[in-house]
Amino acid sequence: MTLTWTQLLEQQPASLADIAPLENSAHIIPLPQMGVLQVSGDDAVGFLQNLVTNDINALAINQGQLSGLCNPKGRLLAIFLVIRRQDCFYLILPGSMCAGLMQRLSMYILRSNVSITEVSQQQVCLGLLPNGNNNLPLSDYPDVIFDAVDINAATVIKLPSNNGDRFLFVGSSEQATALATDAKTHNWQLTSDAYWELSDIVSGLAMIYPETKEAFTAQQVNLDLVGGVSFNKGCYPGQEIVARLHYLGSPSRRMFIAQLDNCECLEIGQDVLTEDGSVAGQLVRWIKSENGAATLLLSLKLTDYQSALVLNGQHVDLLSDTIPA
Repeated sequence: MTLTWTQLLEQQPASLADIAPLENSAHIIPLPQMGVLQVSGDDAVGFLQNLVTNDINALAINQGQLSGLCNPKGRLLAIFLVIRRQDCFYLILPGSMCAGLMQRLSMYILRSNVSITEVSQQQVCLGLLPNGNNNLPLSDYPDVIFDAVDINAATVIKLPSNNGDRFLFVGSSEQATALATDAKTHNWQLTSDAYWELSDIVSGLAMIYPETKEAFTAQQVNLDLVGGVSFNKGCYPGQEIVARLHYLGSPSRRMFIAQLDNCECLEIGQDVLTEDGSVAGQLVRWIKSENGAATLLLSLKLTDYQSALVLNGQHVDLLSDTIPA
């Protein structure tokens, strides 16, 4: 019997503590927190090319990339995954950011033949973690990171991961629940969406939320280091600032992975302090681990990142004492 999308979400474990060891089986992860914008029309390619940080012209059909939208001062309004499909583009980002991004992009349409629509209700997201399981619910997975395949109008794209393969499925709720039902018959486990967030964090992938809109430049959250910025394309809002940091200077901040023993009262965007109380950076993204601790992404001043750091009165443990490369 095929589940409905609502039933699938009701059965999904709430936290990492409620799931089986991840390395022991394949996992399927409903991602209701993610939203999908669809950009279509004859001028969609040029429209996005003139606005976002990455090179849309370089995308083939069924290929994706990370990208961002900046304000004129080079501050990020949003970070998203772009997927080029046969007749449109999908922009995948937190659902809480969809309305704002759609409104901002719509300001630039003018007389262009471009349509921007939120399709989060029609196109839902599933995370897939095969973990070596040979009984795959899909026969054709893409082999290259950010390559995608089109399966009966649904899309599957391979994403960066530091621990095995990771794929994102974007399709109708009916397709998603059919896939989940098939996966469960092949002994895949239904997993908390917290693990998807953790996978993003340990892969060094930043995200912008309403709390951090216009708070960071691309370099301050390592968007340039994970292939989210092209320095060979034409102009876009904020391009001069982003390029100047790349060619004429060096960023004053970078992003680091860290841990905190207790995650109570953490808030996206809150300040990270040095022991003397000065601001060393901000919290970009975090997730509660199965032991109650937190795994974090922090944007930190390079003058302070090797200092003793404090967040919520707790000592911060960086997982690396070197600048990310």
